[in-house]
Amino acid sequence: MNKLQITELNGQRVLTTQQIAEGYGTDSASITKNFNNNKSRFCEGKHFFLLKGADLKDFKSNIQNLDTVGKFANQLYLWTEKGALLHAKSLGTDEAWDMYDILVDTYFKVQEEKQLPQTPEQQIALLAQGNVNLNKKVEQIENSVLDLTDRFGLPSNKAKILQKKVASKVYMFTGGKYSNAHKKLGAKVFREFYKDLNNRFDVVKYSDIPLSRYDEATEYLDMWQPSFNTTLEIHGLNSQTSFDFEA
Repeated sequence: MNKLQITELNGQRVLTTQQIAEGYGTDSASITKNFNNNKSRFCEGKHFFLLKGADLKDFKSNIQNLDTVGKFANQLYLWTEKGALLHAKSLGTDEAWDMYDILVDTYFKVQEEKQLPQTPEQQIALLAQGNVNLNKKVEQIENSVLDLTDRFGLPSNKAKILQKKVASKVYMFTGGKYSNAHKKLGAKVFREFYKDLNNRFDVVKYSDIPLSRYDEATEYLDMWQPSFNTTLEIHGLNSQTSFDFEA
């Protein structure tokens, strides 16, 4: 086989049917027949590219491809390294296998080496890209962990803090744990408090509040107040207690 002309498509080295035929010691008709008989094994884009119309015209317009395709050809098959392997397997001759080994070690290998970073600038750019990809991966993991944490709600220690804050606020509004208002309305105020809290954060129970909204929840607790009617009831009961004591 004479010196192999380099044929590339979109930066990828390929071979024409004629080039494979010459290298494998056969003719183009045999390669075409072999392809037609085993079409189910060949995948376009993986084993070969078929150029027609505008794509073929663009390929022909490249001066490097002047001798690759006939002037009046209306289509062109270009074979990848994997396509060349399938043809070698189908032919099964020593000559085909020997030539395939040469192609892998020289023709296609040069393309692989060409794609590796050669200059210090290219190598630095590759390392920088690797760092960017790593940072993106770490960010994805962090987001996944945060999402998973939110799904499980508050840790027990955080939930306990909220529970104590609720109790403290209820005692404050009812006038103390042993006040008349608390004895009669304490349970109602607790229910009202938790109902408002759960509705505010759209959860079934306060411990389901996402950890990412914990600070927001504590701020809400600090600002919460009983409803107007409940407040009137509390004041009425506690005022009644003061009146009874004075009497």
